[in-house]
Amino acid sequence: MFGRNKNNYFYESFENLCEYAIKEIEVLNKGLADFSNSTLIELKDSVHKIEHEADVKKKEIEEKLAKEFITPIDREDIFVLLDNIDDLCDAIEEISFKLYIRNYKKLPPKTMLFAEKSKEAIVAVSEVLHNFEHINNKEIMDPLINKVLILEEAVDKIYEIHVHNLYLENKDYDEIRLGERVYSYFEYVTDKCRDICKTILIIMYKNL
Repeated sequence: MFGRNKNNYFYESFENLCEYAIKEIEVLNKGLADFSNSTLIELKDSVHKIEHEADVKKKEIEEKLAKEFITPIDREDIFVLLDNIDDLCDAIEEISFKLYIRNYKKLPPKTMLFAEKSKEAIVAVSEVLHNFEHINNKEIMDPLINKVLILEEAVDKIYEIHVHNLYLENKDYDEIRLGERVYSYFEYVTDKCRDICKTILIIMYKNL
């Protein structure tokens, strides 16, 4: 059922679509590492361009899916997983968009910690998708999925710690609020990584 055939196109498409998320987070993180309020619009536009390319790719995959008579896993599961990956791409784009529309002048102190942890989670998701042809092999898939889930839990923990620290170390409520928002944007990205893995777990148990 899961051998290499023309339907392997869909397995490869999951990973290919996730590559756009990796490109987005790399562009975003580079812009944040060299942060300047004056270049926020360029950063927003650069990330949006990649997200738009992901949307075009997703539509291409869905059009092919609509024409296929036989699919390697349930058609609905393919659609749901594509939507989950698209949600991840959208969540990354939202960071650059929110930074721009809210006209951030500076970033909270642990921004790059969250940015790098988010990238680590996205790369781990890509590795899960790279091995999707082994969806019926728990020995291969479980450790890869667990890595993503552990990373997501770690970001939840650092979110708790560093948002708490914002309230302890600052008296300016606006600065606290803006900092909390930035951290939450990245925490949401790792939530999207978790959601992809939850969908894959459901597909796994349906096809064991």
